[in-house]
Parts: sequence; structure tokens; C-alpha cells
Amino acid sequence: MFFQVEAEYEGLSAERFRYARNKYLQFVAETSAYYPELESNKRFYLTIHWEADALIRFNRWLVGQDLKSKSRYGVYKSVRQVMDMAYALRIVDTVVYHPPVFKGASETKERSAYTESEQEVVNAAIARWIDLANSVLNGYTPTGQGIPYRRQNTLPPISIDGQLCTVSEAAKRYGVKHGVISQRIRTGWTPEQAVGLAPPPSPRFTSIQISVEGISYSSVGAAARAYAVDPAVVAQRLRMGHTPEQSVGIDPIHVLQRDERALLWLFENQYACNALAMYEDFYDRRQNLVAVCTMQRLSKLFIRWGVWPHVDDRLIMPLAAEFSMLAGLNVEALKELEIDSYQREHRLTGQPVITYRKRRAGSSTRSEDRELHLPLLDMEELYLDESVVQKLGKLVGLVLGLTSRIREDAPPEIARRLFIFEDVECSHREGKRVIVAIDPKRKAGKWYRRFCTDEGLYSLFGKNFNFSLARCRPTLATNMVLAGATLFDVQVALGHESIQTTATYLDEQGLKPTFNRTVSEALERIAQRSREFQKTEQARVPRAPTSPSPELDCFHETLSGCGCKNPYNPSENVRAVTKHVDGTPCRFWNMCIRCDRSIVTERTLPKLIVYRRRVNVALESDSPAIRGRKSLFEDAVKLIDGILAEDMVFPAAVIRTAEHVAATMDDLLVDHLIYQGF
Repeated sequence: MFFQVEAEYEGLSAERFRYARNKYLQFVAETSAYYPELESNKRFYLTIHWEADALIRFNRWLVGQDLKSKSRYGVYKSVRQVMDMAYALRIVDTVVYHPPVFKGASETKERSAYTESEQEVVNAAIARWIDLANSVLNGYTPTGQGIPYRRQNTLPPISIDGQLCTVSEAAKRYGVKHGVISQRIRTGWTPEQAVGLAPPPSPRFTSIQISVEGISYSSVGAAARAYAVDPAVVAQRLRMGHTPEQSVGIDPIHVLQRDERALLWLFENQYACNALAMYEDFYDRRQNLVAVCTMQRLSKLFIRWGVWPHVDDRLIMPLAAEFSMLAGLNVEALKELEIDSYQREHRLTGQPVITYRKRRAGSSTRSEDRELHLPLLDMEELYLDESVVQKLGKLVGLVLGLTSRIREDAPPEIARRLFIFEDVECSHREGKRVIVAIDPKRKAGKWYRRFCTDEGLYSLFGKNFNFSLARCRPTLATNMVLAGATLFDVQVALGHESIQTTATYLDEQGLKPTFNRTVSEALERIAQRSREFQKTEQARVPRAPTSPSPELDCFHETLSGCGCKNPYNPSENVRAVTKHVDGTPCRFWNMCIRCDRSIVTERTLPKLIVYRRRVNVALESDSPAIRGRKSLFEDAVKLIDGILAEDMVFPAAVIRTAEHVAATMDDLLVDHLIYQGF
């Protein structure tokens, strides 16, 4: 039955039934489906054993399995569908009862932001690979620090007057015997001296100054005496090209073949600093070189030397991760970026911009094409060292420089993609270079796991740690919020069409912009301001108990029930969110409760109570007008509740009087926003 249902689907849907089938077979093997007769006779008949309680029996076993709740529900749903199909085809005569099963909740961090500690480690790991990518692009400079693992019987090509030639060619060209040239070069003569173009070295070689381990000696003899070595031996070794440390016996002249210094010498001399040539040679002889150097160790040595043999996923994917961290693009948009998606100057704004496609955002009236203007991401509070614009510009240049080496071999459909790399395993299988693009469910998925293993992320954060490009986008949003970004800043950075989408996204991530958080701090500030205002008012304006107090010049009443000290000068946090224009009065009464200019007086207290009541009604009815800023209004209610607490600002008697007055003010106009959508 499972095979029959699976045949009707393709791809991941078919895989879902395959996985459910294996789980059901495991259930039968471990429990005999809770039928005693199956313990001795393993023949399982659907007509007999798929009774009305078949799913109940299966669920009894399934709940004890180590599965995430969503995975468990997926297995249950697939088995249920197969059993229903069996009844529909009359393979079984009994309808299988569907027990209620929890649909599950997300228990993974597949799309959650990295924590601060996770982000610190991930960023450091990515930075190491970015440094390696820069080194690969800049090229390798020989160090000369390698040590051969054996005496070389043949000399490498020599340079005479700027031209390379073999010893045999030099012997024919200059009429000097091959053996003489070889002997002279081995004893420290230069190629020009060996063929007679320059005078031989001075016999007083031991009189030259020499430095060993950072200590200078006036002559070779002085250095030899300091290390108890024959001066003639030291001079001979120096003529043969050995280092001073090797000449006095501190460093070895030859090392074991598996020694890193021997491998470095091979890389710089035998393979001419060509990492690919060394990798391919070691790969072909890997069975014979296990005791010398495994492929895994060779890769680690390449990283240490700042070289890499391929433009593969291990070199390109960290660059894609860094790009996603900086720009906040989702994986689908990231993998479809093209080589000209980054522009230094937009045709209209003149600003650096990234053009990308956001497939799920497209409709019959709206294009999938998007533009991300990079200065909008340049938050000084977040990027302290250099702007994100400069980082992205350098990153794109690095990617283009590396991929230019393989782009001509890429299939036409991905040749213009920004992020492409060589599939090394597939290249070895097919005998030709295979270029692929980012595919989160295949090659990239393997890189995620290998990256976590190689960089020690599993050992630090546990085997269930989830590392993926999908977590970079919420991480950017989190960093922006923590750095003080407004809801509108985050909306632009994430490319959301609607501010409500951004509000919902942040709510799903458990984030609140700075303006929406720290309720207790806001309550403390407004309470302090209100108490100070009361003292000032009482000191300056004595009033009779029966007559209302005249308004002070510095006090302006608002619709929401808060007093405003200066409606033409709202606080900075309100200005950032509302885009306040200087010279105009502030009209955003739903933000008064958070503004540093606001106060609450006895006279305005009833209106504040009415405002709280109206907001509660709007929240309970899920008014569309405030849905995108629901958390802001919820915090406003918490603030008002705090203000109305006895003796926080006002005594109990004043609060009770205000509540009685508020009951008569049902027709009072407060914040206009909460009326929309009623």
C-alpha cells in the first residue's frame, strides 16, 4: 500500500511516504503491532491487522520515538493517508479511526536568529574562510621555510642572466662539464659563478658576518665556536644554501617526509606553489600516502599556507553566508543573484544598490524584482569599523574574482549567477569540471554539516545546533533591532512591501524595536515626569478646590489623555518612528505614552482611562488598523495600568474619581487609529 501511494507523488512528497513506510515497518518489527500472534508468526495481513484501532496502536509506539513534534505528526499523517486509501480501495473492510494528534510546533532553530554567542563563533569561523579566499585570490608568495625530506640527486632548473635552463643545457652552452656545474652549485656557488660568468666565491668565506637565532656574529668562525661546530662545516653548509640555523646544527637539514616542513618544501619546489597540482597528485596516490599525509591533513595545511586547490563550496559558501549576514536576503533571493546584481551607483539615486528577485512577493500587480539600497543598511551603531556598503562591495569583488576561474565551465543556465562553485566529488566521478549553483537541499546542505564539524560548532553548541543561510536574515533583523532601528528601518532592509509584514515578522522572531520595548523603564520615566510636573504646578499655581486650574503655557493636552510639554518638539524616539517634520505639531497620539515630553495630570487622567478602554476594545476585536502595531498598543495598555497603580503617580482617591469621570466620557474622541476597521 505504501508503494502504491508513493507512486502517485514525486520528489519530497514521495520521500515523505518512503520515510513513513520505514517507520511503520520499524513499529511492526519492534512491537508486532501489539498482536500476540505476530510474535510467533510474522505474517502481517492488512485485512486482519488494520482494524479500527490500527492508528491508535501505531500512535502508542510513535509518541515514544525521538522525533520532533512536527516530524511525528508528518509520519502519522502519511500512515493515516495510506490506511484511508486501503479502505477506499476496499483492501480493508473497516474504517480506521483517526485519533486526535497534536500537529506539532517548530522545535528547531532553522529560521531563528543566531544568539549572541553563536553569532560570535560563526562570524569568526566565516572570517577565517574569507581571509583564505583573499589569500587565494592574491596568490601565494614562497616562504623558503620548507625543508627537504631527502638529499636531492638532481638539481632544479637554474637561472642565468634571467633565463631558466637545466644544468645539462648550461654545460653545453658555456662549455663547462655537467659534473663541475653540479658540484659548484651544491657547494654554494651561484649559477653565474658555476659557469664562469662571475668570479668564484672568496676563499675567506668564514670572515663574513652571520646572524643565528637573532644574534649577530662577526664571522662564521665565531658562530661556529658558539655552537661547537667545525667552522669549515658551517661554511660548507652555508655555501650549499642552508640557513644559518641549519648550518650550525639547530635546525635539521633533512626531515621526515610526513613533516610539515617537508610538505611545504614539496609544495614550493616540486609543485611550484600549485595547490591543485599537489592535491591531484596526492589524491591519485592517496592509498600509498596515508602514512605521509592524508587528504584531510593536506586540506588543513593548505588553509594554514593560505592556498586552496579548488573554487568549491568550502571556499564560496562562507562568502555567501557573509553576504546574507550583511544584506539580509533570504536563501532563494541569494542563490539567484547575478554577476551584475550589485551596482555601485543606481541610475536614479546614485547610491550603491543590489537588485534581486523575491519570488513569493510577486503577484499579477507587483513584480518579483526588488532593489536594496545599501546605505539603508549602514547603521553606525551596528557597523562600527566600516560601512556595510564597503564590505559588500569588497565581498562581491572577491566572489567575482574567484569564480572567474571556473565561470567558463558553468552550464548556461547558471553561468551568470553570482555564487557558483565546483562540485569536486562530481568532477572526479565524471572526469571533467562540474560547476553548480547554491542548492540549499543538496550540496549546500552537506557544506552546512561539514562546516559545523570542521569549525567545532557541534562541540560548542551540541549536535542539534542548526547552521544555515536561512538564519542569517533573522540575525540581521535582530541586530538592527538591538542597535536601535525603527520598524520602518527593518521594513526597508528586509524588503517588505507592507509595514504589517515587518511587524508580523518581528513578532514571530520574538523581537520588538527599541520604541516598543522596555515598558518598565518608560513607566518609571513618565511617572517621574508627572510627579515633578504636579509639584511644579502646585508651587506655581495655587487653586481652589472647587475651580479648575488654568492651563500653563508649557502644557498641551492631547487626545490620548497625556499632557505634552511641547507638541512641536517630540522626543528623538518618536521622531525616528513618525518621521516628524520640524515646525509642525506632533499628531501621533498613540505614541504619547512613550514620548519623553509627555506627562499625566489629574485633569487628563479620565481621558487616559478612556483611551485605555478604547485600545482594549480594538485589541480584543483584532482591529486591522492596529494589527501591524499590535505590540505597541499592548505595551501602551501596560504603561497605563502601571500609571493607574495606587501611589505610583496618584493616590487611590484621585484614581477612583478619575474612573467615575471616565465612565461619562463615552463620546470622547481619542486616538483616531483605533477607530479604523471597526
